[in-house]
Amino acid sequence: MRHLLRFLCALFVLNVASVASARVAIIQTTARLSDHSETSLQQAVKEAVATAVRGALAMGLSQVALQGISQVDDETVAVQVLASDVDSEPGQSPERGQSTEPDSGSSEKAEI
Repeated sequence: MRHLLRFLCALFVLNVASVASARVAIIQTTARLSDHSETSLQQAVKEAVATAVRGALAMGLSQVALQGISQVDDETVAVQVLASDVDSEPGQSPERGQSTEPDSGSSEKAEI
C-alpha cells in the first residue's frame, strides 16, 4: 500500500511540474492608420496582429488568442494577444484557467 501511495504522489508531482512549465506571454503591438476609413482600420489591425504573431513565433509560442483591439488615437491602433506554448482547453486561458470566451463571442484563437 505504501508503494502505491508513493507512486501516486510521484505521478502527481510530475503532472504538476509539466503544467507549471507552460510559457505564456501577453504581446501588444501597434500599427499606424493611413487614413480614417474602415479599410485602413482593417489593414492596420491585420498588420498589428501579424507583428504580434511573428513575436510569438520568435519566442517559440505556438498558440495565439486575440485579447483586444483598441484605437489609441486618430493615427494608431493597438492589438493585444495572449501567446502560449501549450494548447489549452477550448474556452480556457492557459495562464489561469480563466474563460477566454467573451460575451459577444469576438475572441479568436489560432494555432500557428
